[in-house]
Amino acid sequence: MADRAHPVTEQRHADLRSPLPEHERDLPVDVGWLRWRAKLFATVSERNFHLVTDLAAYASISGMPYLSHYAAQVYLGPKTGRLKVPLMAINLGLVTTREEADRALAHETMHLVVPSYGHKAAAFARAQLLLDQVGQLTTAPA
Repeated sequence: MADRAHPVTEQRHADLRSPLPEHERDLPVDVGWLRWRAKLFATVSERNFHLVTDLAAYASISGMPYLSHYAAQVYLGPKTGRLKVPLMAINLGLVTTREEADRALAHETMHLVVPSYGHKAAAFARAQLLLDQVGQLTTAPA
């Protein structure tokens, strides 16, 4: 396995624009905020998922190692028996700001909505659309 994403994928991910106000983008991520934000992504995508921040638990459930360089990952279940509600793991050791969390949530939610798109430009256009739609929803509680 590669120890990092393809440079084109990394750039497309970095180009995702969070709708957060400038003064909130560098704020630290806490689990409560992340869960609230994940619900917004589930709402706009119409695709529920369980958010997981315990990477050991995620690896145990999925049967796949969670590689230390992964910021986030989704697990749909085995091909022979997909989960009704997939898992989304977020590595809080790598996703430390709210802007990074928005990018990770958009990227992984995109994989749930259009899994066949992979990391094509169209996939990241969908991820940006999800970010834009989240930005149109209610602002975060103080």
